[in-house]
Amino acid sequence: MRTGFAQSALFVLLALVCACSSATPIPTPPAEPPGAADPQYAESLARQFCPIIHLKGDGDATENFEPEQIEIMVDEALLRDIGDPSFSEKASLSKLLQWSRGVYYLDLEGKGPDTQSLGEYQRTYGEIRDSYRPTVYARVLEGGGGDYTVVQYWFFYYFNDWRNLHEGDWELVQLCFPGYTAQQIVETGEQPIFAGYSQHQTGQRMSWTEMKEKALVSGTHPRVYVGRGSHANFFTPGQFWSVLDFDDTGLSSWRVIGPEQLDIVLLPEGEGQGEKPQWLEFKGYWGEYLDFSISIRGLRFWVHGPLGPAWGEGELTSNRWEHPAEWAAALPQYPKLFWTSFFDLPGDWFSQAFFSIFSPADLHVYDGLGRHVGVNEQGDVETEIPGALYIAPEGTQYKTIVIPDADVSQNYKLVVNGTGSGTMEIKAQVPDVENGVKRYLEYTDVPVSAATVATVDITPEITLGPVAAESISVRDTITKLKLDSDGDGILELESAPGNFEREK
Repeated sequence: MRTGFAQSALFVLLALVCACSSATPIPTPPAEPPGAADPQYAESLARQFCPIIHLKGDGDATENFEPEQIEIMVDEALLRDIGDPSFSEKASLSKLLQWSRGVYYLDLEGKGPDTQSLGEYQRTYGEIRDSYRPTVYARVLEGGGGDYTVVQYWFFYYFNDWRNLHEGDWELVQLCFPGYTAQQIVETGEQPIFAGYSQHQTGQRMSWTEMKEKALVSGTHPRVYVGRGSHANFFTPGQFWSVLDFDDTGLSSWRVIGPEQLDIVLLPEGEGQGEKPQWLEFKGYWGEYLDFSISIRGLRFWVHGPLGPAWGEGELTSNRWEHPAEWAAALPQYPKLFWTSFFDLPGDWFSQAFFSIFSPADLHVYDGLGRHVGVNEQGDVETEIPGALYIAPEGTQYKTIVIPDADVSQNYKLVVNGTGSGTMEIKAQVPDVENGVKRYLEYTDVPVSAATVATVDITPEITLGPVAAESISVRDTITKLKLDSDGDGILELESAPGNFEREK
């Protein structure tokens, strides 16, 4: 059931999300081919360090999909050819080898992200999910010549219901150990040196020591906080702007999937580990191929199914499969998020404010000095606040404004002007330096027309004295969205953060 947010939901991220890391940078190991481990010890190692998965369980929207067996898609899919619309074969695991080239893709029969509602995917998933087991696909490779020994955990999701809707989703959690054999690691109780978590096309890493200090490890099992819908993996809970929109892992309530609830399927590597599954050789897409992608300053968000664990574009082996230790060591170190390398912004990433909409509307931000960021009356982008960025990918309804060196004390006003009919999603994340947190505001299902004007004033938190507290309710201190639905200059409606609730 959808409800408005409580006041506590306004003051996020958690302190540990925003804390700066003091861990020593992890050196990049030599890029030498990894070796195969003894299967008995490989399986033992994979089970001993299997992640604990946290899926969003609080707020207006919860996670709809869990890590699954790949059969949940293959059994329901057709094989199709990007260049030949007439080609159609009922998919099976064996046919993934027969039709393995990069021109092929799996297509959930009778559905399409561009034509079907999200509810249709959820309904089908709910009907079939009990026939399959929550699953993780594990891979163990021993280091050599100074390289790390790595354990990879691959997770497959039936559907990605984040901004770039697509069938199928592959995500990765990787642990890097000293370059001993799997047997030596198991028998001596050796711990990982660091972990690498996938986030969209890249990821983030953190040392094992720091993870333990932050209580991000339970026994030997790393905790993974999964972005709702996108399934990007994060070390800590919170809301994280990921160039296209905010990844939201939840803050206090999760559906937790522990190692004992997961089937761990060990992927054979080399002689003595068994025959490699044929599906690993499938070079095509795990989900319907839509000839469209969203590109923001070189970072692409694909609107089609992902390639399998071993493959990249052009039927080339992916670096995270062929050289997994090198891939993980090159990831940005927590708390630096992957997108920071795409923008040349002054100051620390923690000091940046983000304002975004996904709507038929224009976005504007003003600071307390009246300086404006947004499209002006002449149709030009205006950035009067120093260093600010305005991002609006072509062909989408996304608009984002990024402001460096920001603080809630600068009294921002967010203004949205409707350009069409539908609903709006309005989000903002603003540093609150005095309290050492980021304030996160989200308003969903806000009605919009070409005449709509919506405003949100983001100011420092009100401190109430004992007399004032008796006459002002908690709800009155919440940052509200105010709505002029017909453009007459009169604000008729207002709502607290969360699902839009009309208040006179």
